[in-house]
Amino acid sequence: MCSIPGLPTPGSEVPVFITKVNLNPNHGLVEFWVNIRHEKKLIYAQMKEEIQIPKRKFDGCEGKPADLCLVCIRDTWHRARIVSSQNETYNVFLIDQGQPHTTTSEALAWGQSDSFLLPPEIESCILANIVSLEDVQPERATKCLNSLCGRTSKGLVQHVLMPDRIILLDIPVVSSHMCKLGVAKKVPADEFKCFVQERLHFKKGVAPEVHINASLHHENKPQYFYPELLIETFVTVQVTEVKNPHSFFCKIHIFTKAVKLLSEQIHQQYEASSDFKEAQPQAYGDPCAARGKNGRWYRSSLKENMKSDGTVEVLHVDEGKTELVPVKDIKPLNGEFLKKPIFTYRCSLNGVENNGKGWTAEQTDYLKSLLLNQTVVAKLNSHNVSHDAYNVTLYTPDGECINDTFTEKTGLQSLLKTEQGSEVPTVLSFLCSHRDEKDADISKNTINVDDLQKETLPRAKDIEVDGRGDDDTLDVIDIRDSSEHSDHVMPRNSHHQAGFHHVAQNVNDVHDVHTEGRSIHVKVTSIESLKKFWCQKAENSDSLLLLMQNLQNYYASDKPEPLVESICVARNPDNNMWYRARIITSSPSPVVDVRFIDYGQTQKVPLQDIRPIDPVFLRLHAQAFQCSLFDLKNPTTVSETKAALEEFIKFVGLSALSNAGLKCIVKAVTSDEEGLPLSLVDIEASSESVCKLVAQKLAEAESAGPNPQEVQSDAYNYSTHNIDIGAKETVLVTSSDSVNHFYCQLRRNSGVMDKLLKNVKQLVRQSKSTDHPLRLHSICFAKYTDNQWYRGEVVEVTPKLKVHFVDYGDILMLNKSDVCPFPTEASIARSTPVQAVPLGLHDIPTEVPLEINQWFADNAVGFNFTISVVKKDAKGKLIVELFHGSRNINKLVREKINMTQPKVSKGLAQQTNQQLSTSSVLSNVPNGNCSVEELMTKIVSPKMAEGERAEKSNGMCPADQLNRCSKSMSTSSPMQVQHEISLEETTLPTLDVILEISESVLAETLIQSDSKSTSHSPQSCPDGFMDICRYKRPNLSLNMTAEVYATCIVGPNYFWCQYAYTEDLDTVSKLAQDAGREQQDTMFAKSLDTGSSCLALFSDDNQWYRAQVIKRNESSFNVLFIDYGNESDVDIKNVSPPSQGLLDAAPQAFLCSLDGFDESLGSWDDNAFDDFYNLLLDKRLRVTVSNVAVYSETMASQYAVQVLCDNRLVNELMQQYWTAATDEHDEAGNAQIENSIQDSKTEFKPTHLNFSQENVNVLMYKKPNVTINKDEQAYASCIAEPNYFWCQYTNTEELDKISSLSQEAGQVQQDSTFPQTLAPGSPCLALFSADEQWYRAQVIDRVDDTFNVFFVDYGNESGINVKDVRPLPQNLLDMAPQAFLCSLDGFDLSKGSWDDQVFDDFYNALVDKPLKLKVLNTEDHPGIHVSHHVVEVESEGVLVNTAVKKYWKTSSEESFPKKSPQTETSLQEKSRTEPETTPLRFSEKDINTCMYKEPKVSESETEMVYASCIAEPHYFWCQHSNTEELNKMSQLAQEAGQELEDTQFPDTLGPGSPCLALFSSDNQWYRAQIIKRNESSLHVLFIDYGNESDVDIKNVRPPPQSLLDAVPQAFLCSLHGFVESRGSWDDRVYDDFYGLLVDKPLKLTVLSKHNHAELAVPQFEVQVECDGVLINKLMENYWKGQNADHTSLEGVRSADRMKGIAEA
Repeated sequence: MCSIPGLPTPGSEVPVFITKVNLNPNHGLVEFWVNIRHEKKLIYAQMKEEIQIPKRKFDGCEGKPADLCLVCIRDTWHRARIVSSQNETYNVFLIDQGQPHTTTSEALAWGQSDSFLLPPEIESCILANIVSLEDVQPERATKCLNSLCGRTSKGLVQHVLMPDRIILLDIPVVSSHMCKLGVAKKVPADEFKCFVQERLHFKKGVAPEVHINASLHHENKPQYFYPELLIETFVTVQVTEVKNPHSFFCKIHIFTKAVKLLSEQIHQQYEASSDFKEAQPQAYGDPCAARGKNGRWYRSSLKENMKSDGTVEVLHVDEGKTELVPVKDIKPLNGEFLKKPIFTYRCSLNGVENNGKGWTAEQTDYLKSLLLNQTVVAKLNSHNVSHDAYNVTLYTPDGECINDTFTEKTGLQSLLKTEQGSEVPTVLSFLCSHRDEKDADISKNTINVDDLQKETLPRAKDIEVDGRGDDDTLDVIDIRDSSEHSDHVMPRNSHHQAGFHHVAQNVNDVHDVHTEGRSIHVKVTSIESLKKFWCQKAENSDSLLLLMQNLQNYYASDKPEPLVESICVARNPDNNMWYRARIITSSPSPVVDVRFIDYGQTQKVPLQDIRPIDPVFLRLHAQAFQCSLFDLKNPTTVSETKAALEEFIKFVGLSALSNAGLKCIVKAVTSDEEGLPLSLVDIEASSESVCKLVAQKLAEAESAGPNPQEVQSDAYNYSTHNIDIGAKETVLVTSSDSVNHFYCQLRRNSGVMDKLLKNVKQLVRQSKSTDHPLRLHSICFAKYTDNQWYRGEVVEVTPKLKVHFVDYGDILMLNKSDVCPFPTEASIARSTPVQAVPLGLHDIPTEVPLEINQWFADNAVGFNFTISVVKKDAKGKLIVELFHGSRNINKLVREKINMTQPKVSKGLAQQTNQQLSTSSVLSNVPNGNCSVEELMTKIVSPKMAEGERAEKSNGMCPADQLNRCSKSMSTSSPMQVQHEISLEETTLPTLDVILEISESVLAETLIQSDSKSTSHSPQSCPDGFMDICRYKRPNLSLNMTAEVYATCIVGPNYFWCQYAYTEDLDTVSKLAQDAGREQQDTMFAKSLDTGSSCLALFSDDNQWYRAQVIKRNESSFNVLFIDYGNESDVDIKNVSPPSQGLLDAAPQAFLCSLDGFDESLGSWDDNAFDDFYNLLLDKRLRVTVSNVAVYSETMASQYAVQVLCDNRLVNELMQQYWTAATDEHDEAGNAQIENSIQDSKTEFKPTHLNFSQENVNVLMYKKPNVTINKDEQAYASCIAEPNYFWCQYTNTEELDKISSLSQEAGQVQQDSTFPQTLAPGSPCLALFSADEQWYRAQVIDRVDDTFNVFFVDYGNESGINVKDVRPLPQNLLDMAPQAFLCSLDGFDLSKGSWDDQVFDDFYNALVDKPLKLKVLNTEDHPGIHVSHHVVEVESEGVLVNTAVKKYWKTSSEESFPKKSPQTETSLQEKSRTEPETTPLRFSEKDINTCMYKEPKVSESETEMVYASCIAEPHYFWCQHSNTEELNKMSQLAQEAGQELEDTQFPDTLGPGSPCLALFSSDNQWYRAQIIKRNESSLHVLFIDYGNESDVDIKNVRPPPQSLLDAVPQAFLCSLHGFVESRGSWDDRVYDDFYGLLVDKPLKLTVLSKHNHAELAVPQFEVQVECDGVLINKLMENYWKGQNADHTSLEGVRSADRMKGIAEA
């Protein structure tokens, strides 16, 4: 028996330091955690210190289950292992604490490699050889186990269970003591090990992702919540079940109606649906929903472990009844029902014993006759924890003791005398006489089934708080204290104590405070305004002080837990103290708004400082109650309001200083906008009234006369509605002045609006005519055009009365008869904040055409939208992004503006030099904060006039050009300005055109531009354009040789070189240090994106270097240091803008790869990397550039080089480490590589042109982004024949961006030398004559003054005049072509040819149709320099490759040549003549081209599933057994389905299109896919279930992107081993196959996949196992081979399949 590293050897005796004991035994096992390395605590302390510096924080959702990481808890890093994750929420296991923890990705990081070398500090143990006898440890056992914590003991290691890493540790002294106490029994060692392994295996079956240590905690095993009852109290109960005198069940009578209502809800939900996200109940004690023998569903608990079939015993917890229930009638319990408390308790007759004998049937039957279904009064004498039962004495309504009656009748002896004090009849008479009245009152007014305790807690035991038990405050009638409640026999906090609390009343109401005429001594704790402040009862100060002390002690070491209730405990960030609180608003951010319920203040508190409240801290009512000063005259000016408020605060402060008590007199009681009690009060101190003082102050201010400069204060309350920047809200747009100013109401406030409108209607009916004049800014009620009254404010009195409807935003001109003054008394209408929230669209010009504002108002008002808050302006208006479903309205508005608004010059001559140098480019751009992509879209319009193009292109010039422009403008007229800009820019290259051409041409261009410019000093880029500044390319050209050192060496295909002469590098370094220290621009970092240039501070030496952004994270950038080649993460604060001098200086390092080694044609030996590194390191090298390409990851130029080191050619030395793709082609591969090197130098030299090697354009486009063997959605953009057609992806966003950039780059005046650099294969911009637009193109050949080109984003070809080509900017060269050349798979032109008819039919099959395309292979096209993709194409559910086979003739079938003349002609005609029309584009609004993803099913892996739709063995659908994702999809589908019908959407639907469809059987929305379209209906497939249905065309909706991104939850299957073409099924198979699979958990293994012939879905061939039986094997009995007559069965099978689908 060998030991396991890090764990003790079985059989050894080890000293252990016990740190923690689990007092709730799981499966009878006693679990505890020990430190077996206590002597190494210094080593672990050092390790804990070292891991405080993690390697790298998580970047979003990283890591997978079982990965080791670090987690930050309260500013300390701990070692952890990932258990599971969902989105950014992670469940981890703390390695050194032995416990689970839930956190987010923000608190996780990767540790150093040596952080996990030490074994866990804490190990999990199970006390060996004993099993607990009870599910709940009795008190005597609890004391024994608690005493072990913190002690060192010796234990014998019996076994170490792997991989769970659990030690079975025998501590004889503990196990013997527990057996003596009678709480555990001994088990032989071998049996005990088997017992534990079975339990561990069982737990893994339930939750394989969860570590056993984590699974044993109560938070991962939810249980019912039984509120604790106080002993020595009386309570009315209803007896629901009687088993014997020591076991019967009583339901608290006051909750019977609420429980009945809850039971009805459970029954209705489970009758209607069976899909729940909770895990299937498995073990004894697990909560569940069970259908009783009477057919009704109940909350239940398993009384035995779950079986695969048969029956299981359950306890219906709300009834106390036990039943045997079929397994199929047991379902997971909805979490909402689990959270509701249970008020049915097990009871035992107090003092009734049977002397150890069993109970006779006569005794039990007699007890049933006395109790069953009777309502009686129970005195709770004690709680028997070991039996989990209350010992009770029962009384009839007449006061007769049922315990005595039972013992006398049965002859049993009563051990206790019944209490018959004078207080008992009094209590009983009260309970019985008020029972019906009280029940009705409570059930109707205070108890609602939705108010039942929502927290899932363990049994709430009495918590001793500073020596006080539960008797300090009582919730049911306490006979000892009844005399103190003569006025109210039932204490005011009755039903809260037992863990049940009515949230609104308990938190916001102190019952005896909100009583009119009541006088109370108070402390004023929080003042928000004269109309809203908070007071405490002074008499409760001691209780509150004690509560606060206990809160601090209790939560000092508490850890965060999930919240399920708005009542909580929160830590005040101002003083770090814990307070009782209520969450009033929450948002997606990690901060919530809370109100401290004992003080009244509101505060923003991080979620990590929020804890669930323990029920013991709910016993004291909320101590702060809400008040408003009574009969307060509304201040009319700001100064009056301020003066009155200061007087009030001064009054309160002076009384506190003088220790004079404040008396609060309640004058009236109303409610606030949330319906919570609001007392209208006067506050008195030393006979002074604050209401009088405030009134005097207001009178003095009014008599002093108004300040003419003051603005009258609005009497309405205005609120920010707790909307923060970044928040998302669902809103109803109520009115619109323009896209920059419109109003909405928050959907979450709809309940407030309903109350408000009811109150307005009531006040208008009650209002009496008044002579109050309507002044400017008077608040009023006003009648709208719908003849209804609303709140308003007068905004204009003369010449016409105008009223602003404050809750909607409209301003209307009204007659005085339609306006009613606002009543002065307090009301909901007066206190409710204004509901209209002003909004403006983000990134929209200030001036917008009237027709667009009108269009927006017509289409937005009255509809629901989602807003995302971008910022707030100075007046509080929210600047937002507006969405309707997944559609961005801001983007739509911008598009309409671009289409309708002419571009007009803005009078640039009026700007100063300084303004122009920093913002001239924004003069015609709506928002200076827009991104570079938006700038480029806005600056250039495809149809703008030439003059406008010239002016707009100024936006892309560098800083020196801006200065030149501004200087020349300062003395020119506007007309001259525009002309001068145009002339100047014709000779200035734009910033992003960094295409490398010959050095002589580049020098000539720069000389020309400099000759026209004024001298200037170098300066940094303008602030608004940091993100579009780019570094130059390295000073390298083809065949150039340079002396270098290798600065960053990764491998032969990726290493960086730096020039050996460092003079330029030293200059750049000095400039970088100066610029980095001087230019600290906080706004600069916001403008940076991938590819942006910057200066970055390198943490290793704290020096500044030039860098380029590779990736942007939340708080850091990943950058490439362009003068060295290394990469690093840099804090977002440590970047700075580069000066123009640094931008102008070429990079001092350049990326290289060894020439002659194409990684796609071979691979390196493992030794290559170390040897290559050592070969180059610190050596002076001579490199010669052979070719140049673009490295895709960093977008940097990569130079293929020959490297000479110590007079040895490194390229030849590395040949020994290189292996070609296939052994048999080694020599050919090397020859090919060598030839390709030569070809790269000469292949672009056409024979009919005199190109010199120096001036040939050797740049190339990237390859299209095409993935092999992956289904893609595409359109055919240019169709010639099946062996030659071009396709584009359906997502045209990238294409639109390319088009916009192409128009801009095409405006640059042609360089006369540029056409000379073009050769076959060269990229360029070409002007398409049909629409006068510029497009990316590639040269095919040149004939005289005409280039034949093909347009790489469309595929069509055209002849272009030599004057109509332009150089391609680097940003357009870096973007992959949007079209790719295709040919149908299966048709080799060398082996056959096409029938003439194929061309038209093939064209019609593809044109304007959404296609499903899979690339099977890629090869080079022999005619043009592009990749040729061999594809499989599906159009409208038909596989085109199969459909065109009828047109194909193999060589053996024909006598004519392999390629017919007709084919050649067609190719020429279609491919060469078609470009005379505009390059094809497709609009998404024309047809729905989105598709669902494929189901997430892996081949050769076994999964647990259920069959969701069963037709036959060749056609059935399965769902994964884990329905969490399915439930999420269902919820999202319901929300999306509520959107208003889009009448245009159905027109876009065709076979294969995704949608949401309303299923008529349950009126729910589900994801679906169109199979067939009829006139008024659609035949759809529900992709998450597999069944089909006809759906009315009105009952479909577009699916949001989130539902398109989620994989289908069902997948189509067929049994493996039965080929339909080789046999048929016996008729009996359909029923038997259905019966075998339905409602059974199945073990399914996918063996292969193919596309279904009729449906646009994949079908999986599977092997299915059910109840240990292999279904495939079983079905062989029903299969008839090919020799059997199967023809007659085809119709039957097809009909049965459709019947099966319909039934499912």
